[in-house]
Amino acid sequence: MTEEKAKKIGSREGLKSVGIGLLIAQLIMTWLSSNAGLVKGFFWFVNFRYPLNLVMGAIIMLLCGHFFGKWTGFEILIKKRNHAWVGIKYGMATLLTTAFLASWIGFFQEGMDNIGTDDNPFNAYIFKPVFWIAVFGLIPVLLVGIWFGRQIKKQETTV
Repeated sequence: MTEEKAKKIGSREGLKSVGIGLLIAQLIMTWLSSNAGLVKGFFWFVNFRYPLNLVMGAIIMLLCGHFFGKWTGFEILIKKRNHAWVGIKYGMATLLTTAFLASWIGFFQEGMDNIGTDDNPFNAYIFKPVFWIAVFGLIPVLLVGIWFGRQIKKQETTV
């Protein structure tokens, strides 16, 4: 197994895992919005105040899945690290990096106007979104991270 091949496998599996993560996020938001009815709940993003954050968040998450996936493939297939722990570690890195970077969009759109006031824009636009995304994303990241690491580990024997 070459480093290049391991990174390619990790990137591919990372992108698949991000797709699963985005699907899980959609299901969570549909469930949280279901008091308006199932169809309106499913289309929660139509009336969401921050569409740019969602789009950029998805793009950032895909980029993180690609880059962190490369590192995951390298650690599992070349360094022979535990696939479950490495998958979880880079899954959390993907989630938290995405939440942190996407949160800055809202901060620059609205939060900068509140700097120096009694409002704390860093708390409202950076800390709170990262915190709540981490809370709701923890269990999915654990599950998808283990699956992610196992999918990479399975490629070890097929190459």
